[in-house]
Amino acid sequence: MDSVNPEAPAMPLPGGLGMKLYRYRNVVRNHWWILVLTIGIGLAYEGYVIFSKSQMFESLSQLMVREELIRDNTGSFKDDTGNFFGTAVEQLKSPVVVGRAQARMALENPNLNGIVEISSSVAPRTNIFTVTGVGSQPLYTQKFVDTVVDEFLKWRYENRTGVVNQVTTNLKEQLAQIRQELEVAETSLRTFTEKNNMQFWKETQNKSVTYLTGLRNTKTQRQEELRKLQNLTPDDLLHSAAPKPESDNTPATNQAKQEATFNSALYADYIQTSQRLFQRQADYTEWKTVWKPAHPKLKQIVADIEKLQRQINIIKEQNANMVKARGTAIDAELKSLEVSIPEWEAKVLEAGRKDAEYQTLDGNVVRARAQLEKLLDDQNKVGGGSKAALDALQVMQKATIAKPVPPGHVKHLLIGLIGGLIVGSIILIVLDRADDRLGSSTEMIEHFSESILGQIPNVAETRGASGLPLLQEEDERYTYAEAFRSLRSSLIFMPNQTELKSILITSAIPNEGKSTIASNLAITMAAAGARVLLVDADLRRGDLAQLFDIDGKIGLTNILRGEGNWKSAVLQTKCPTLSLIPRGPVTNQSGELLLRPMLVGLLDELKAAYDLVIFNTAPILAADDTPTLAPNFDGTLMVVRARFTSARLTKNALNALYQRQVNVLGLILNAVDTETPDYYYYRYNQYYAA
Repeated sequence: MDSVNPEAPAMPLPGGLGMKLYRYRNVVRNHWWILVLTIGIGLAYEGYVIFSKSQMFESLSQLMVREELIRDNTGSFKDDTGNFFGTAVEQLKSPVVVGRAQARMALENPNLNGIVEISSSVAPRTNIFTVTGVGSQPLYTQKFVDTVVDEFLKWRYENRTGVVNQVTTNLKEQLAQIRQELEVAETSLRTFTEKNNMQFWKETQNKSVTYLTGLRNTKTQRQEELRKLQNLTPDDLLHSAAPKPESDNTPATNQAKQEATFNSALYADYIQTSQRLFQRQADYTEWKTVWKPAHPKLKQIVADIEKLQRQINIIKEQNANMVKARGTAIDAELKSLEVSIPEWEAKVLEAGRKDAEYQTLDGNVVRARAQLEKLLDDQNKVGGGSKAALDALQVMQKATIAKPVPPGHVKHLLIGLIGGLIVGSIILIVLDRADDRLGSSTEMIEHFSESILGQIPNVAETRGASGLPLLQEEDERYTYAEAFRSLRSSLIFMPNQTELKSILITSAIPNEGKSTIASNLAITMAAAGARVLLVDADLRRGDLAQLFDIDGKIGLTNILRGEGNWKSAVLQTKCPTLSLIPRGPVTNQSGELLLRPMLVGLLDELKAAYDLVIFNTAPILAADDTPTLAPNFDGTLMVVRARFTSARLTKNALNALYQRQVNVLGLILNAVDTETPDYYYYRYNQYYAA
């Protein structure tokens, strides 16, 4: 079982948040001077404000809330201080009050001058109202605060006295009008009561309503009974007269009993006769098999049966006559009810009209009395204008001696520090948004639909005088070597690629590390036992010969010019199964050389001789060599250097390949910072190193 790794790092933040924090950290690390500059500017500005301000003096005066009468929406008065403080603050700072105070100061103290800023506040959970004045002259500030408070109270007194006088006049007019309305309402009620006996009409209304309800119920019952007589046959009605159980006392049952009373006697005779008939028929059935038809007793039974049947027919005939008579009686009763009900309805309506008229007159009296009492109470509160003229505010403390106002160095410095930090942060965020260079696989996925076949970590610390060393057999750069093994596995097990024997490696712009990646990929493939040929097809600036430290005087340029066989240009590297064709002499006609027909045949010969052929080509946006050459290969790999290549340029390069129908296998992210959240788990490769 594996032992616990004591050096295993803590779990990282979620990918999206972790990458954003990483990007911002890098922005701050690379552009820290912007924060320093904005904070310095903020502190310098606030310092200028501090030292350029003249010395200010502050004086305080306090008022106390005593009482306030505020008019409500109904026209009456009530004690309320809900909006009092806010209103008083606005009134005190109004141009009218301040202007009156300035004019008074000019008359009473012509030798003093200055500008005073007035403010006010309320102490929490108290009725103390504080007025503050801040000015450049101490004596003028103190006197101006007292003058403002005095003019404020005078202005309120003038307005309040005018309002109270106007309200008092309105109250008197309303009282006279309400007294007149009350007198008219009481006279109308008294006259109506004298003409009408309301006790009589009340009793008449109750009796009429009760009797009218009974008539309507009777009418409904008779209509239902008549409907039943009309819809049922006399025989059905005879059977429906059966007595109900005593325990059934529902309204429907009681009504049925009442309807059946007219033929209940016939029903009893009918039941009794039917029972006797059934008995004699049973006797006949029993004895006709014993006695002969001529037997006297059997004849007597037959005679009894005939007699009983005649009696039943007579009962049915009587029942039919009674049903007819009952229907006639119900019709007569309904006609009588049709006459009586409207008469009693008229009586009920008349009594109701009298009662409603009385209630209206009585309500007018009650309402007028309530309004009169309310106005009298308001008049008592106003008190003829003497109490209402008193202000709710009274001076508790006159203006204090003006004292110097502290300059507030700490406050200004904090404002400068925080303001500069905010401005600098905004600038850094804008710079980060404008920077579309890719730094992680997460950002690559957001911008491209192509697969990411490998992430090569940044090992710039191992770079020597001649550049970044290639992979060795026992290379101590564990993470670096493991990244190329992962890239090798991605190519070997790539789906939908039946035969992948020729690969072209390129980039969008120079200095993205494509030559190093092509060399190390070839070394990694060769280490797995494959026969690999690495070809330097960057005919302008190819440097594979220098990376492998071999002589590259003869190379691909000579082969394409027909100056020799390709086998003569193949050089053996330190890896037993890895061969190299260097660039050869530098030429500015690489585009024409790569378009020669012999290149296709050369590529077929190389694929037949080796398991894998890897071409290192020029950057796509630097020359047209790669888009011309790429369609002849089984697949193309695009190298993108982290925090170096713009996403826009990489997309342009990919579009150039797709326009030539190139099979782009995927992307390789080079020089990835191993501290990014996306590269977290690659750190464990060192734990498994030999």
